[in-house]
Amino acid sequence: METKKITDIIGKWLTAASAFFAVAVMLCLLFIVIGEIIYPDERDEMDMQCELYAQEWYQLMDNGEKIPVTVPGKVEAERGETVTFVTNLPQELVNGDTICFRPIWQDVEIYLEGELKVKYDTADSRPFGTNSPFRYLFVELAEEDAGKELQYSFTSNSKYAGVTKEVYFGDRASIWFELIGNVGTKAVAALCLGIMGFFCLLVCLVLRFAYKKPLELRYLAWAIFLCAVWMLSEIEFRQLLIKNISVWTNITYWCLMLIAFPLLLYMNEIQKQRYCVVYALNIGYAGIVFVVGTVCQIFDISQFVSQVSLIHVGLVSSIVSVIATIVIDMMKKRMKEYMLVGIGVCGMLVSAVGEMALYYMEAGVSIGTVLAVGLMFLLVMAIIKTGNDLLQTEKNRQEAVLARDAQAKFLASMSHEIRTPINAVIGMNEMILRENEDEEIREYAQNIERASNMLLELVNDILDFSKIESGQLELVENTYKLGEVIQNEQLLLNTRIGTKPIEIIMEVDPRLPSKCYGDELRIKQILTNLLSNAAKYTQKGTITLKVFFQWINDEKISLCFQIKDTGVGIKKEDLPALFDEFKRLDLGKNRNVEGSGLGLNIVKQLVYLMQGNISVDSEYGKGSTFTVFIPQLVRDKTPIGDYAQYVEKCKQEDQASQCQFLAPNASILVVDDNAMNLTLMKALLKRTQMKVDTAKSGMGCLQKCKKKKYDMILMDHMMPEMDGVETLHRLRADLANPNKDTTVIALTANAIAGSREMYLGYGFDDYFSKPIEAVKLEALIMLYLPSELVYINDTVHKEEDVAEPVEKEGEKMVSNELLAIDRKLGLSYCMDMEEIYQEMLSEFCKQIESYLPQLDEFIAASDWESYATCAHAIKGNARSIGAVAFSDLSLQHEQAGKEGNEAFIKAEYSAYIAAMKALTDKIKNG
Repeated sequence: METKKITDIIGKWLTAASAFFAVAVMLCLLFIVIGEIIYPDERDEMDMQCELYAQEWYQLMDNGEKIPVTVPGKVEAERGETVTFVTNLPQELVNGDTICFRPIWQDVEIYLEGELKVKYDTADSRPFGTNSPFRYLFVELAEEDAGKELQYSFTSNSKYAGVTKEVYFGDRASIWFELIGNVGTKAVAALCLGIMGFFCLLVCLVLRFAYKKPLELRYLAWAIFLCAVWMLSEIEFRQLLIKNISVWTNITYWCLMLIAFPLLLYMNEIQKQRYCVVYALNIGYAGIVFVVGTVCQIFDISQFVSQVSLIHVGLVSSIVSVIATIVIDMMKKRMKEYMLVGIGVCGMLVSAVGEMALYYMEAGVSIGTVLAVGLMFLLVMAIIKTGNDLLQTEKNRQEAVLARDAQAKFLASMSHEIRTPINAVIGMNEMILRENEDEEIREYAQNIERASNMLLELVNDILDFSKIESGQLELVENTYKLGEVIQNEQLLLNTRIGTKPIEIIMEVDPRLPSKCYGDELRIKQILTNLLSNAAKYTQKGTITLKVFFQWINDEKISLCFQIKDTGVGIKKEDLPALFDEFKRLDLGKNRNVEGSGLGLNIVKQLVYLMQGNISVDSEYGKGSTFTVFIPQLVRDKTPIGDYAQYVEKCKQEDQASQCQFLAPNASILVVDDNAMNLTLMKALLKRTQMKVDTAKSGMGCLQKCKKKKYDMILMDHMMPEMDGVETLHRLRADLANPNKDTTVIALTANAIAGSREMYLGYGFDDYFSKPIEAVKLEALIMLYLPSELVYINDTVHKEEDVAEPVEKEGEKMVSNELLAIDRKLGLSYCMDMEEIYQEMLSEFCKQIESYLPQLDEFIAASDWESYATCAHAIKGNARSIGAVAFSDLSLQHEQAGKEGNEAFIKAEYSAYIAAMKALTDKIKNG
C-alpha cells in the first residue's frame, strides 16, 4: 500500500513537470519573437547588392574592328572559333569589386589591359570530352583598374559557340548570394526529392525482407533519386560543393538518360505487365542512347550537350507511351487498381512536358524545378497507393496467419481424432495376430495391419506437411545409435519389398561413428520415405543403401545416405517437379502405386531444415539414385565395424530384450477417456498377468490414486475437463497421495515431433505414442517396473481358453426394432472374440447409467450443445455393440441438439430414455 502511494506521488510530480516544460518552452519562443520585433538590429552592416554589368560590349574582330554586341546574347561563330568581347570598366571602382562570368561548355581567357587574369580550361582535369562544363568565373578588380579595357575570349566545340550569359558586377559575396537566391527553389526541390527518394529506397529495402517480396515503389524511388541527382549536379553553385565539376557534369547526362528505365519499369509493374512490349521498346531506345552516347562522349565523336535532343526524344516517347497505356486502361476500366498512381503520373507528365518546353524556350526558370514539382506529386500519390497496398497485404497476411493457425489446430485435432480409431484398429488387430491360429484369418489381419500402417503414414505426412508449410516444424535433437537407425530401416525395407524378386544390398562404412547427435526421428523419416519410394517403383533387381561420411571438423561429420534402385526411373523433363507437393510423376505407368505425392517434398524440406542437401540422378527405365548429405555432431567416435556382425549382435540383444515377462504382483492404472481404448489396453496387457485398473478421467485417476498404490500409471494426454498434464501436476503436488512419486507414462495419439522431450518437460517419466505396439509397450513397462516384480518367461505363453457363453436356444427377438442388436456386427468390432464383446456390452451399460443423469441436467438447463455431445457418444458406442437402430435414433437426437431443435428433443426425450433403459435391461438380462 505504501509503495502504491509513493508511485502516485511521483506520477503527479512527473505530470506537473511536463506542464512546466511546456510553459517554459512557450515563454522562450515568445521572448524570441518579442525581442526580434522590439529591440534594435545588432547585425554588421553589409552591402549585399549586386547588379548586372551595364557597360557596353564590343566584339573584337580579326582586323581590329569593334562591333557593338548584346550581352547576354549570341553572335555568329563557328564551332571551335575563338570569339573575343571587349568592354571598358567603370570609371569608379573600389577594392573588392568583382565581375562575374558564366561560360557554358566553353574554354575562356580574360585579360585586363592585355594582362591574363583568368584562364578556364579543363583539358587536364576532365576524364573525357572536348569542352569545359559551365561554372562561374570571378575577376577581382581594384581602384586602379577603373576605365581599363577588359577582354573576354571564349571558344566552344558545341552549340554554345558564340553564346554569352549574364555578367554580374559587385563584390564576390553579394554575387554568390544573388546566384544562390535565384536557384533557391530548385535547390530545395532537388534536396527534398533526393531525401524522399533515398528514404523510399530504404523503406522498400526493409519491407522487402519483411514481406518477402519487392515493392513496385522501389522503381519510382530510383527515378526520383536520379532526378534529384541530375538537378543537384546542375545547380548553379555546384562549384562550391563539388570537387570536380567535369565528373559531375557527365553524371548529369547519365541520370537524364537513365530516368526512363525505373519510371517505365514502375508503370509496367503497376499495370501488371500488360504493356511490357511497348515499355521494352522505349527502354531499349534509352539503353542504346546511353551506350552509344557515352561512347561518343568518351571518344570525342559527339558531346553529351549535343545529344540532348536524342535524350528528350526518348523521354517524350516514354511519356507518350505511358499516357497511351493509361488512356487505354481508362477506356477498359482498369484504372481502379492504380487510380492514385494514374493521377500522379498525369501530373508528373504535364510537368515533364513543361520542363522541356521551358528548356527550348530558354525561360528564366531553373532547370528541373517544374519537373521536380511533378515528381513530388507522383511520389506522394505512389506512397499513398503503396501504403494502401501494404495495409491490404498486412490484412491478408493476418487473415492468412489466422487461417494457418486454424488449419494447424484443425489438423492437430483431426490428427488426434483420426489416429485414435486407427490406433484402436491396429491394437485390436494385434490381438487377432497374437491369439488367432487360423491361417486365413491371420492373412486377413496382416492385410489390415498393412492398410492401417499405410493410412497412419498418410495422416502423419499430411500433418508434417502442414507444420512445414506453417513454419511450426522444429528439430528435436538427441544422442542416437547410428547403427540402429540403419538396421531399423533395413528391416522396414524388407517388409516393404515383401515377395518381390529384389535383392537388398547394404554398403555401410565400417568407420561410421557409433553415436551421433541430431534429430533421429527426422533422419528415419527421410530414409523411410526414400526407401519406401525405391520399393514402390522397383519390381525386380536391386535396392542399395550406401551409408558413409566425411569429417567436417573434429566434432562434426557430413553423414551421407545414398539409395540406389533398378526401378522405373524418372524422365528428364519430370526431374524439376520431383520434389513438388502432391505431385506424382508418370501417373499412367505408376497408377497402381500407392502414395499421396507428399513424401519427397517432406524429405526435401526436412533435409534443408537440417542444413543438408539432397540430389537425384535418374535414367528413365533403368533406375534412380538419391543422395542425401546431413551434418551431424559425433558423440562417440568408436566405429560400428562390420555391419553384418553388428546386425547379428543386435538380433541377439533383441531376442533377450523381447522375452515375454510376467508381473502377477504388479499393479498398473490406465487412464483414458475413451472406453474402447481402456478395453484394448486391458486386453493387450492380459498376458503379463498384471493387475490393471482403469480410470476414464483425470479426476477419476486422482480418486483411485488416493485409495491404492500403483507401480505404474499410463495416462492419456488429451482428456476433457482435466487433461493428462494437469492431472499429473495435481498428482505430484498432493504430498499425501501414495502415488505422488509413481512412474507416470504419457499416452498420446498426436503425431508431434519431439514428443518425448515435451512430455518429460511436463513432468512425465516417459511417453508412449499410439498406435500401441504390444511388444514395445511391454518393453517400456518392463523398463520402469521394479525388477523384483518382473519374471522373464522365455517360452511362448498362451492364455487359458475361456469358455464362451452359450447363447440361449429359442431366444426370441424383441418386436421393438430399437432393441435389436446385430450380434455379428458387434463381434466384428471385437475381432469376433466373445470375451471382448461381452466386456464391450458391459461397458456400454455402465456408460448409459452415467449418461442418464447428465441428459436430465442438459434438458433442464437447455444446454443443447452438451446434449448433442452426449448423444454423439451414445451413438458411437451403440453402433460398436451392434445396436444399429438405437444408434440411428441417437444420431437424430445429436443432430437436434446441434440445431437447437428444442421442440423435437422435448417431444421425443421420454421415448429416447425409455428405449435406452430397455436396451440396457435387455443386455443385462442376456
